[in-house]
Amino acid sequence: MSSGYFSRPSAELDPALFSGTHLKDDVRTGLLNVLYGGLERDLDFNDPWDWVHAWVAGSGISYQWSADRGNGDLDVLFGADYTEFLRANPQFPRLTMEETSMYVNQMLKLKLWPRTSHYDMGGKAFEVTFYWNPTTGTSIENIHPYAAYDLVNDCWVVRPPELPDNPRSLYPQQWHDTTERDFANTWAIQDLYHSGPSGKLQGVNAARALWRDIHEGRKQAFGDLGSGYGDFHNYRWQRAKETGASDILRFILDDADQGRGSDDGPHDILTRDAIRYASSRYTG
Repeated sequence: MSSGYFSRPSAELDPALFSGTHLKDDVRTGLLNVLYGGLERDLDFNDPWDWVHAWVAGSGISYQWSADRGNGDLDVLFGADYTEFLRANPQFPRLTMEETSMYVNQMLKLKLWPRTSHYDMGGKAFEVTFYWNPTTGTSIENIHPYAAYDLVNDCWVVRPPELPDNPRSLYPQQWHDTTERDFANTWAIQDLYHSGPSGKLQGVNAARALWRDIHEGRKQAFGDLGSGYGDFHNYRWQRAKETGASDILRFILDDADQGRGSDDGPHDILTRDAIRYASSRYTG
């Protein structure tokens, strides 16, 4: 798991996606059509264009795009007018928006993401992911994004910042020192995990605790009390990716769970109603 967070910025935005600073029309409409089509075809939802608010966000649309290794990483985040969602989809169980988004994200990961893991735009392959963030509602500014382009209204909501050649200079030494301790603790946990049966259990518990501390903290960075991309908690997560600590922790948790790991450490859990709905429509 790599991170472009500390990479030297380019002088221009990714020319495969942008003409100057304007997202190319075929890119914008293509991403919307894939999202709408996935929600209609894979999840059997009605009229997504009436309730979806979608943005492309993250470093892939920033001046640090060239740090991507292999396929470009492009994140499409969307929120919903939940009243309109319920009106358009009376067949869906009356869950909370958080429960519904959990279900939708798991189904998109299963059904749609494999088709967009090598998605061509402008002659360049991208790994495109689609994610319903219930916190955004109809305004992505609620989660303090680093950069966000409105796919529906064809405009910037948050323009990417202009960064110094060395972005590390933006952050205090204390932050660096904290993440070095995270890395040292991760190696100690790995050694403990491989030390024997009793050490394995202790290692799993320690890995889960550190993973939650780092990963849940990153979520806080984009919450109501966070400051977004430059928040310490996001910095800590990006350093964990850079040092490899996140990979080691995820390996331990995945290994302990027999390869059924998830981004949240413990597996995502669907509500009973959502499981029943999924089973009735998406078996096989």
